[in-house]
Amino acid sequence: MYNKLYYILILSVCISLSCNSQKDLKQLDTQAILQKSIKTYDPDNHWSITNLKIHIQEPRISNPHRYSILKMDNKDNSFELTRNRGQHISTHIIDEKGISRTLLDGEINTDSIQIKKYRLQPERNLSYQKFYQHLIGLPMSLHKATVDTFGKTSKAIFNDTDSYKIELVLKEVIFSKYWNIYISQEDYTLLGIEIVFPDDPTKGERLYFSGNIVIDGVTIPRIRHWHEYDTDAYSGSDIIVKEAVNNKELH
Repeated sequence: MYNKLYYILILSVCISLSCNSQKDLKQLDTQAILQKSIKTYDPDNHWSITNLKIHIQEPRISNPHRYSILKMDNKDNSFELTRNRGQHISTHIIDEKGISRTLLDGEINTDSIQIKKYRLQPERNLSYQKFYQHLIGLPMSLHKATVDTFGKTSKAIFNDTDSYKIELVLKEVIFSKYWNIYISQEDYTLLGIEIVFPDDPTKGERLYFSGNIVIDGVTIPRIRHWHEYDTDAYSGSDIIVKEAVNNKELH
């Protein structure tokens, strides 16, 4: 009788552990977590047709006065980035036909020294476009066209907050192909990302997100603070300071 009760108890414990394990697996389903996060930021699926026109303060330790004006139309895939370059202004353009051109102070520049100094090569424009599409478009930008593979998803603490950590490999290099995305367990908001180099842990970036701006029904993290991955030392920020079209108040 004792042995029978003992085996029943063991069986009950095993069944309980199995159920809990299945529950955890379901809870940590990568696509389910991502979809809940996407629904939080883009409830009406507007991101693919959103036309952004925003001003961004982008101070860096080496360039504290960097400032950009971004125009990005997701409907026709056109892109324009205007940025201060010392006493000059550069404009990086990709039109709706995919044609790329770069201007310095409103004109095409043929001076090879200035082209190199101010990064005016038209082929760079696609990298700028991919960077802003990926970063500003999170989490909506994480889909089959941009992500090669989704790796491990686990529970973690990020910036003192309970989060889901999603490891992934991008199809194209945005600093690195290897990113970790951190999503709040409580409300599925983005907490930040890590851009890592598996072969060199001294390289990489850690970004902390805060605040929001709402454009065309899409919520976008307003502030990204950049830190070194290995030391967590601050290196710069991206701060959306206003929307260029309607000059809406931010929150």
